[in-house]
Amino acid sequence: MSDEGNPIDVNALAAIGSKRLATLLAEAAMTNPSMLRRLQFELSAQKHENIPETVRRWINELREQTLFLGAEQLDELAREFDAIRGAVVSNVSQAALTLAPDLMWQLFTLAGTVYERTTEEGWEVGRVFDQAYADLVKVSVDAEVEPKLFAEKVVSAIGSNAHGEYSALIPAISSAQPWASAYFVEIRALLQRLLDEPPGLNGSTNSERCRLLRRALRELDSPSAA
Repeated sequence: MSDEGNPIDVNALAAIGSKRLATLLAEAAMTNPSMLRRLQFELSAQKHENIPETVRRWINELREQTLFLGAEQLDELAREFDAIRGAVVSNVSQAALTLAPDLMWQLFTLAGTVYERTTEEGWEVGRVFDQAYADLVKVSVDAEVEPKLFAEKVVSAIGSNAHGEYSALIPAISSAQPWASAYFVEIRALLQRLLDEPPGLNGSTNSERCRLLRRALRELDSPSAA
């Protein structure tokens, strides 16, 4: 039975037949760039082509977009971001695990290209990124990324948090402490070292930077801290 949330009966669609469904999907993709990109990725994955490079091109294509995003377009883009996230976690991790962390970081860079093109809150995009933070820690641990390098990238990210896209990054790392303790320890040590640095030559400190570092340290010790 169909319902308001899913007006098309999936079982009924299956009865249409795979070839006819493929034809309809291809026709729909011609007028839906997001669907077209997702289909192109699925075809590449099926052919066992260079999966990391396919995902990289996918991200770069989205980065080059400049059109204004309304609520509907933003929700569709969030679904596409989630598809990229899933592709990195599954396809890229299986094909070239060491490349998965970098591609996840590249996904986060799309935030600026989105929030600068919309007046919407972007909750769905934020929800995707929140899940991607946990995935980032996981693929980084699996790929054996050096904790010092990971810590430096994290601190750099929270310092460039122009649109709030990295707001949930530190809590995600804190939640992963039981199985990513090396990263937790390294990030905490780096934050503390930066806070302990002496003032600049003019005797002043960057108060905004210090505020961000202190907040990150607080969140690292307690994910629920505001």
